[in-house]
Amino acid sequence: MIYSLKQNKDKVFEEMYEKSMKELDEFYKLGWKHHLPPIIILKTRKEIDKFWGNETEDWLVAFADRGKIFILDRKRFGKENSHKYSYEEYYCLLKHELGHLFFEHISKGRNNPTWINEGTQIFVAGQLKFKKSIKKFSKFIEHYDNWGKEVYQESGFAIELLVKKFGKERLINLIEGLRKISSEEEFNKLFKKIYGFELNYKNMNKLL
Repeated sequence: MIYSLKQNKDKVFEEMYEKSMKELDEFYKLGWKHHLPPIIILKTRKEIDKFWGNETEDWLVAFADRGKIFILDRKRFGKENSHKYSYEEYYCLLKHELGHLFFEHISKGRNNPTWINEGTQIFVAGQLKFKKSIKKFSKFIEHYDNWGKEVYQESGFAIELLVKKFGKERLINLIEGLRKISSEEEFNKLFKKIYGFELNYKNMNKLL
């Protein structure tokens, strides 16, 4: 059986949801007050597989799809997946997935580059504290329209670096600019226009 947020009646989860939406709205300045994204809480691996569309690995516990968030019930962590439950990590997970919907609103449905999308959510959700810091960028740029472990290892730190060095507004401008981007070449031109340098590992590593 699939449970919606209202059916679940989990006060802790409801608080997480409300806090996430408030903090994300403060970051993205979207003013999202109505028609808030629905949450579908999944109880089993079979339910995750059903909505994902095929068999999943046990690390997959949440995803955003067609304006909805699908997430494994926090009370089922350790039973239907490979991770033990912690309040902080689960909260960040929920915030990450909700962040994808904010991103889609601002970019008008453009999800590429993958590293910008995933990296922004990792950074904004506060998940960098769970990751080992890096000393050199070498993999994230290749993830323009494809996934891979490397995008989760480096992209959040890349976004954090850009925000620290140049401010949040330039990042928001970059995401808004994706509306008119249809290729990696066009994105690279947009990036250079906003940040003043070409996107490559040499330049990014200079900023570290």
